[in-house]
Amino acid sequence: MNLGKDYEIFDHTADIGIKITGISLTEVFWKAIHAAADLLSGGIEIEPIIEKGFSVEEENIETAFVSVLEEVIYFFEKELFLPSQCSVNIEKDMYEINLKGNIVSEEDVKNGTEIKAVTYHQLKIEKVDDKYQATVIFDV
Repeated sequence: MNLGKDYEIFDHTADIGIKITGISLTEVFWKAIHAAADLLSGGIEIEPIIEKGFSVEEENIETAFVSVLEEVIYFFEKELFLPSQCSVNIEKDMYEINLKGNIVSEEDVKNGTEIKAVTYHQLKIEKVDDKYQATVIFDV
């Protein structure tokens, strides 16, 4: 699935939060992954050339959500890898994530935001009517 700008950014003291709405948990996860990549990169276009995959096993959705976003931030910090496409498969307590993206240069992301951590502060994932909503705050 191509990642689009389907999230809302809000300021939170010295942090940045995002609000996401999707028709499924899968959609909420991939929108959150895109939001993190967009913040880290400053919104640059990223060619989907390199593939990376990982899985997390967590007992609850909130912990899985944070773990997935931490993994995306880790790929960026370790390798300057940013996703532009992704797929998410959720089965019980297992979350499989496949990313397509590319390695960027530090010059490419000079306008990006440094994300230090994904926080549990005000973290919320809930079903409202027929949609899922998530709120997460990044420590910047």
